[in-house]
Amino acid sequence: MTEKGNQRIYGFDLLRIATMMAILYFHVWQYTFFQDVISLPPEISNYHNLTGWVGDTFKYGGLFIVALSFFLIGLKARTKQSMRFFVLIFGLLTLSISTASEPLNPATWDWDVYSYLIFSLLLVLALPRNIILRGALIFASTALLCVPFDQYESLLNIQNAVQFSGWNLVPWLALPVLFHSLAVVWSKKVPQTLKAIKNWEWPVWIGAIILMFVITPDYGPFPAGSGFEAYVFKLKPLMFWKHFLVFTFLMRASLDPRISTALGKAKGMQWFSNLAWNKHFGVAYFMHLAFLPMGLHFMDFWSQYTRAFEWLWLFIFVAVEIVVRSIYALQVAFKTKVVRLLS
Repeated sequence: MTEKGNQRIYGFDLLRIATMMAILYFHVWQYTFFQDVISLPPEISNYHNLTGWVGDTFKYGGLFIVALSFFLIGLKARTKQSMRFFVLIFGLLTLSISTASEPLNPATWDWDVYSYLIFSLLLVLALPRNIILRGALIFASTALLCVPFDQYESLLNIQNAVQFSGWNLVPWLALPVLFHSLAVVWSKKVPQTLKAIKNWEWPVWIGAIILMFVITPDYGPFPAGSGFEAYVFKLKPLMFWKHFLVFTFLMRASLDPRISTALGKAKGMQWFSNLAWNKHFGVAYFMHLAFLPMGLHFMDFWSQYTRAFEWLWLFIFVAVEIVVRSIYALQVAFKTKVVRLLS
């Protein structure tokens, strides 16, 4: 995705891939073992060595992707949403049907990330791009994300089945509204001269981040299995903002033209930004779900060659890249052929 004027935001590409790698890491573990703790012993596997870093750094990886994606959507005043809707709806139907106890009965389909994304996208696109309204929504959304989930649970009488389903609209609908509104205000009100980080911003950002790390209590190890959704989606505001403040700062730094230009000149950055995972993230994300059942089907193999399991998540990343690139290459070739036939 690009910023206004087709200028690539290279920092966003780095954040997207780094976050997706963490998501993929946990998805492989979840779909294979569905355990909260990595239990492969260190003498036969190094898989556990990444757990602390990935968990502590990207506890809210899915929410990071939502924030980044909706900010980019907000930067564009008018975009064609047909392909995005197609991917989301197709992904929603496929995911719901494949995980339902009765695939042909819509009543058994689960509310999941695709349902959440479609609802969120419809909402933000329906909102006027009025600066005053968006300013108010920024403050309101931030406030909603500061309220502990148990307060919503008590006030709205939210049932356990909803609490642990993940991607619940309360309070997480505030997240796409917040970052979409930030992008609208940024694109309309931030002149080019203010896009570079000012000297006074550094102590504000760094001081706030240090403060959050100091005052945030330890909520225990990050679960990778059945406890994941309760840990992440039952909002603990201090833990949420501790990590989101860092991610938001990295987004802010990425928008600095000096930083973006420097990254663009770095060796290999153009190739990195052209990865299908960056250019066609929605399709790539949906595609990786098709590879996750490999972990279950190869359980006998993993028991004999445990170290091979460590490479499954990297294999899926590369395989999805190849498949999505091939799909779009075939699409271009097909369009070219059709144009030649018609001309």
